[in-house]
Amino acid sequence: MSFLPPSGRLLSVMTANLRYPARDGHPWSERLPLWAELLSDEAPHVIGTQEGVLGQLEGLADRLPAHYAWTGEGRAGGNDGEFTAVVFDTRRLDAEAVDVRWISLTPDVPGSRSWGSSHPRTITRVDFRDRVGGRRFRLLNVHVDHRSNRARPHAARMLLGEAHQALEEGRDVVVTGDFNADQDHDLHRMLTQDGTIADAALSAPEGSVRDGDVDTFHVYRGVTRSGRRIDWILHSAGLTPTAVGTNTFARGGRFPSDHFPVQALLRWEGGRVG
Repeated sequence: MSFLPPSGRLLSVMTANLRYPARDGHPWSERLPLWAELLSDEAPHVIGTQEGVLGQLEGLADRLPAHYAWTGEGRAGGNDGEFTAVVFDTRRLDAEAVDVRWISLTPDVPGSRSWGSSHPRTITRVDFRDRVGGRRFRLLNVHVDHRSNRARPHAARMLLGEAHQALEEGRDVVVTGDFNADQDHDLHRMLTQDGTIADAALSAPEGSVRDGDVDTFHVYRGVTRSGRRIDWILHSAGLTPTAVGTNTFARGGRFPSDHFPVQALLRWEGGRVG
């Protein structure tokens, strides 16, 4: 049974840290079928993924319905390293432009990093046209560094710069990501304080957030309800969340990742549902 099924004209968005194929007792060979089941059941229109490497993404694409496609570039350049890949339903969305930028002093240089980042970190930008209604939006998918506090404000500035540009071009904005900081961190305030983008878990109507108190980073321990969310979906004012949820899917006590995916259903402002 679907946790947050798409409905009518609503745009279904997910952020999903796939967890790279670490030697941690949770092999990708066992987690891949769980991801395939979860995504096939939920059928999101667009998924911002983090940490997946090429083999994982290709294996996942093989397991998903044929109408799904993905795009992105490895953080070391080309197909090397982890991706902030974007997966999308081609029946619903047309990808009009794709770009990958590095969170560094040289954002166009593959593999570059600055400000003490532990690894190269990327933002994948995809400009989409929604085939239902023709509205356009920019999807920004990010994996913020987990160690460098100096790098986080630069990530925020890059994301906001991309968001402002999109709005000037008449596009709405959706941001997905593993931010490696919770909603009480300065990073969250930097991204949301000027009103350009809002946190869907906070802007959704009262009573429409499911499992909003579940920690999204669970390290394979399962559900903990301390409310620490490091995986966010953000949106511009032209999109309104009607439902948001943290999906705690597991099968036989096994989880697809050490993060729970977060989902949102977004309604185009001024448009009808259904």
